Amino acid sequence: MKLAVLAEQNFNLIDGSSIWLLNLCKLLSLQDDLQVTLLLSHALDNRVLADELPPEICIVQPAKMSPVYQQHQNLTADTVADALIALEAREGQFDRILVRGAAYQTALLAVDTLASRVVCYATDIRPNLSAAEPAWLAAARATRRPLLVQSLTIKRVLESLCDYPAHLIHVVPPVAFAPPDPMPDTPRATLCYSGKIDPDYGLNWLVDLCDSVKDLPKISIRLIAAKDSFRARHPDFFLHFDRFRARVAKGDLPGVTLASELPHAQARSLMAQADFAFGLRSQTYDDNAEISTKLLEFCAAGVPPIANDTALNRAFFGPDYPYLIDLSKGDPLPRLREILSQGRDAAYQLAQNHCLALAAQHDPEQVSRALRLAVGAPQTGTNTAHIANPRRILIATHDRKFIQQACDHLANDPTIQIQWQPWINHFEPAQALTAPPDVDTVFCEWCCENAVWHSQNKAKGCKLIVRLHRFEAMQDFGTRVNWSAVDALIVVSDHFRQLVIDRFGVDPKIIHVVPQYINWAELQRPKLTEARFTLGLVGINPFDQKRFDRALDFLAALRRHDQRFTLAVRSVMPWQIDWVWQNRPDSRDQVIDTFRRVYTDPVLAGAVRFDPPGSDMEEWYRGIGTILSSSDSEGCHTAVIEGIASGCYAVVHDWPGARGLFAPYVQSDMQNAITDTIRFADQPDIAAARAHQSAQMRAYDLQHFIATVLAL
Repeated sequence: MKLAVLAEQNFNLIDGSSIWLLNLCKLLSLQDDLQVTLLLSHALDNRVLADELPPEICIVQPAKMSPVYQQHQNLTADTVADALIALEAREGQFDRILVRGAAYQTALLAVDTLASRVVCYATDIRPNLSAAEPAWLAAARATRRPLLVQSLTIKRVLESLCDYPAHLIHVVPPVAFAPPDPMPDTPRATLCYSGKIDPDYGLNWLVDLCDSVKDLPKISIRLIAAKDSFRARHPDFFLHFDRFRARVAKGDLPGVTLASELPHAQARSLMAQADFAFGLRSQTYDDNAEISTKLLEFCAAGVPPIANDTALNRAFFGPDYPYLIDLSKGDPLPRLREILSQGRDAAYQLAQNHCLALAAQHDPEQVSRALRLAVGAPQTGTNTAHIANPRRILIATHDRKFIQQACDHLANDPTIQIQWQPWINHFEPAQALTAPPDVDTVFCEWCCENAVWHSQNKAKGCKLIVRLHRFEAMQDFGTRVNWSAVDALIVVSDHFRQLVIDRFGVDPKIIHVVPQYINWAELQRPKLTEARFTLGLVGINPFDQKRFDRALDFLAALRRHDQRFTLAVRSVMPWQIDWVWQNRPDSRDQVIDTFRRVYTDPVLAGAVRFDPPGSDMEEWYRGIGTILSSSDSEGCHTAVIEGIASGCYAVVHDWPGARGLFAPYVQSDMQNAITDTIRFADQPDIAAARAHQSAQMRAYDLQHFIATVLAL
């Protein structure tokens, strides 16, 4: 697989971002089957970092990408796409293009021939509801591009606030390579800073601290300074820093050393010899959700960082980590002096243990596996024996919502080529239809007019697979399908298997029961505290089918036994759907009566909340402890499968087919489940109980569905 790495970072400058780029290339070089090319954004005139690249990495400078470039011309947002197209015309196409930088991402995602191969690295993502969405992010979501992020926090922000599908976001944290040297014992406690010269990186405090080192004879401070490209932004600080640099050079500050422009390996060697790492940032960084590469490198060397007391750092280092400083309490210098003066006491040993454990979680092998998945490289050990030859599949559908995630995963499979045949609705294709000559399988997602047409116009030698959901089983499309031309019919439950046999006369031999898949791994998230006593209901439309009133009956009866329980409803509201609200006055009256009850019944008042719909269901289930299904009819009710997979208890009304799917949780009267619902919530080892629930749904995982369909 040919992979291009393209980042806006200037590889001549040494800072956290350029070190990230260096480490990324090192990780990719560990994969024997990847041919990696680093496309530089700036003409290379400083080889400090370039000389540390593995020899397998091919470097291409801007002037080599396109013949129109001058020797010292840099890639810009206006030129990057044309330059990449010119390079590929000469050297061949890349399979994936890993891109960092909003301007580059926006430019490449706007070109169809490039966009389908782009993998975006997402930076500077902060939970800000008032900020406009970046153009690159909207384009990446529209084209369903994989995103590479540093932390789970950023992933959750993108899911919840940006509606980005969870399965397309890959957490690939910075890597912690083993330190080059062991940490020696020194007579002084050494505090080390490594990074760019920027007052927002706490350099103003550190310079002030250096002035007091002469009063602290057992303490030394080491600065490993990188780029100083922020002079125009902070002129007063740099005037002060230049004077400080001159004083260090003259020896006016005993115990203080300053080194600049060191090779990364040499810098890490000096970092490993320190006792403490200086990681304080100004409060403008308090909402930054990225993991500092530098601090992780210190952790790998067993050097505890002194950092800001923020929610992210508490989650990262642990709530009992002793070296977090709350800047809201004022000047951090007294606390810094106190920490340094205490040296390697019991708190130090605790902090060092935390750091080494963190480094173990970010070792190259683990991060490399995550990176390989993120760029869509074939996974080692992948079994493609079920495919004798590459498959060319045409998917005919009016609605991709139940199949799109599977297709996103298949996009990385070199043995699969997918084409789409869009339909406007259940009856009308988006364009004139012809029997496709260049595909070997037609997959009709939904058994509507698409299945009727393809069963009557099947090309010789082509397979036809139809997937039927609940909706079509109640329509007459199946009576007009030429079932003798259908190689396989997929239904979501045994109930619908029997229904299509009885109603449409389908040969049982071609029917395969495969419930709607879930992404089981994405649902393995820790529950929030409030989940224990929160019921969840997904979808209340159509109102007369979903029976929200029945869910309220259960909640009211439950709260009469135990008022700790509440209900979270995630759904489009009925008045937001024209066919529900405008065309069905009887249903509208039922909605009004039911919602009036929510707010006037003293048992229910204040116990029901309504959450807007969104794609971040995996995150929503973290707050749910019991999933409800109160419907009169369903296909296989994916929300129940997802809920149980997330660790929920389930209470399911006895709709047709429910027992074949959820037998232990099905009730002819939901109120019969009140005792078990309370018992599940109150058990002391609820984590183990949730793990047991989740394991029951592993067979519904996406990979099982994909393997089954590909075998067909």
